[in-house]
Amino acid sequence: MSPYRAWAPWVAPTARFLSRAGLRIVAVADVKGTVANPEGLDVEALLGARDAYGAVDRGVLRPGDLELPGDAWLSAEAEVLVPAAVSYAVDASNEGRITARWIVEAANMPVLPDAEVLLAGRGVAVLPDVVVNSGTNAWWWWTLFGDIGADAEEAFAYTRRSMRALIDQVLARAEAGGSTPRAAAHAIVADRLPVIAERFGWYR
Repeated sequence: MSPYRAWAPWVAPTARFLSRAGLRIVAVADVKGTVANPEGLDVEALLGARDAYGAVDRGVLRPGDLELPGDAWLSAEAEVLVPAAVSYAVDASNEGRITARWIVEAANMPVLPDAEVLLAGRGVAVLPDVVVNSGTNAWWWWTLFGDIGADAEEAFAYTRRSMRALIDQVLARAEAGGSTPRAAAHAIVADRLPVIAERFGWYR
């Protein structure tokens, strides 16, 4: 199992994917609060115990699983923090509670700009939503233009390769320029816009 530990809000695909990828999920959050276990949660058991609104039946918790307040996810001891459900969740008033080294923005704009500045000053890297969530939109375009077919395994493999290459490029650009990943992503977009515009006939 990977030594990396992750917190994920209660967005089932996120928690399931990370767990299956070998990360130890140490905390999840839903409308009832946070469920945590430093040794790792049984993600599949929690998924199977959700009600129609996505809340987990606490009756399935194991010895060692902790019921914590809703905002306890902020200070979960994890290397990777994945705010995947709520926008504007991290601001200047609470970013200091975060101990994770990486924040992966799976929600739309979960980290406010002033908080991101403070996090960067503490060495916490924020992978921006525009990069993290781009695979979903890209999948649609790749399908439309025939880059991937109907086979799920082929499509997942293509998406994994593409996303890994993109994130590697963003992080390399950030390191080379001494910037945040978000600033690096924006710079890459600026570089690519003329090519994209020409491809789709936006230039006259």
